[in-house]
Amino acid sequence: MMELTLYEEAMCCSTGVCGPDPDDELVEVSAALDQLEAEFDVEVSRANMQHDIDQFLETQQIAEPVDERGTSVLPIIVLDDEVIATSEYLSYDGLAAQPTGH
Repeated sequence: MMELTLYEEAMCCSTGVCGPDPDDELVEVSAALDQLEAEFDVEVSRANMQHDIDQFLETQQIAEPVDERGTSVLPIIVLDDEVIATSEYLSYDGLAAQPTGH
């Protein structure tokens, strides 16, 4: 099983899809991640700086770019220990193209 981890800036909850007016981009990303998990053999997890700071600090490939460039490098998307995107969320099509290429 492949593992996809999304490292995100601090948000009010683990997905950012909460409250009366959630960010449309985050709603789309959450739906894309759910669809990806349903259609491929991929385990998806999300880490945000507010709730999972230890995961940021303990993962060198995340800690270094955040330390060097700040939170503007987020989100960082990692698939099986390989960074596949920084500073942007990938669409469902962009995410789906990654696992099928492995």
